[in-house]
Amino acid sequence: MRQAKRPLIWAGGGARRVGAPLAALTQAWGAGVLTGANGRGAVPEDHPQCVGNFATHDALAELIEDADCLLTIGSHLRANETRNFELPLPSTHIQIDVDEQAIGRNYPVAVGVRAEASRAVPALLAALGDVETDAAWTDRISAAAGAARAAHRADIGAYSDICDAIRNRLPRNSPIVRDVTIPGSSWGNRLLPVFDPTDNVYAAGGGIGQGLAMAIGAAIARPDDRVLAMIGDGGLAVHLGELAVLAAEQPDVTVVLFNDGGYGVLRNLQEAGGRTRRGVDLHTPDFAALSAAFGLRHKLIASAAEFDKALKKAVGRPGPTVIEVDVAALRPRPRRMVPPVSIP
Repeated sequence: MRQAKRPLIWAGGGARRVGAPLAALTQAWGAGVLTGANGRGAVPEDHPQCVGNFATHDALAELIEDADCLLTIGSHLRANETRNFELPLPSTHIQIDVDEQAIGRNYPVAVGVRAEASRAVPALLAALGDVETDAAWTDRISAAAGAARAAHRADIGAYSDICDAIRNRLPRNSPIVRDVTIPGSSWGNRLLPVFDPTDNVYAAGGGIGQGLAMAIGAAIARPDDRVLAMIGDGGLAVHLGELAVLAAEQPDVTVVLFNDGGYGVLRNLQEAGGRTRRGVDLHTPDFAALSAAFGLRHKLIASAAEFDKALKKAVGRPGPTVIEVDVAALRPRPRRMVPPVSIP
């Protein structure tokens, strides 16, 4: 690590509990921080050296290729985060994991360390001493991260302003709960900044419909914090009964309901494959009337500007509010999200 001139850190789920020592190591070593989905917020994503969950983006290719040392902390370097294990990582690779079977399993390592990250990182920080990285390296890290975020913003149209509104209107420590929906799995999983791992709540298993229940649970567990839930109309349809719990408990939850009239990802996959749309278009209810039936506040919006106003009002009032986003009305239109899939 002392010999490295262009270091990177990859923080996974095992780095979630390290806290301030990881940010201190990042600073002392002059490293850029990549994360998988599980490691987001291990270093606050407004830190100038934090790239976040953009390792597979083309804007990061040259940076990763030029790095001369990688410290992986608590990550299995999964296929979906490494271009199906084809992302070229530095040969000088140090991997820290509590599970010795994970060390070197997906990528070769020069040094493997079986340890709790919360103990290993402070020890490394104390032992590192003074180091000298390339003078331009941290500037390159910030530039690559900025390029990846700018390119992502260009792809998502009006969602970029909705993303900004969420971050600007919510307190810094607000838990954000993401159901499996296009906004939650795309820009919500990358562009929307996370400052602490405990504020990044999502369904790791991939099943839709869990978001509202998780948001209610987060609000009950943290009654002093405003919670925001990102859910889709298809996911809400699976667990409509949770609206009754929302009405009964009256937690401080702002539900952002992205209504595109169906299962958007599956619809996009069918159309991209030249297939007839089947089973992906939903007859969605009148969500304003449904919310009223439960005694819940509801606001339908058709633009990012309307969303910003509605969110400002919602977070300033106690109790729950449902903000329904008419996805078809948003301008500029987001590019269709078609996830990479392989069928054996």
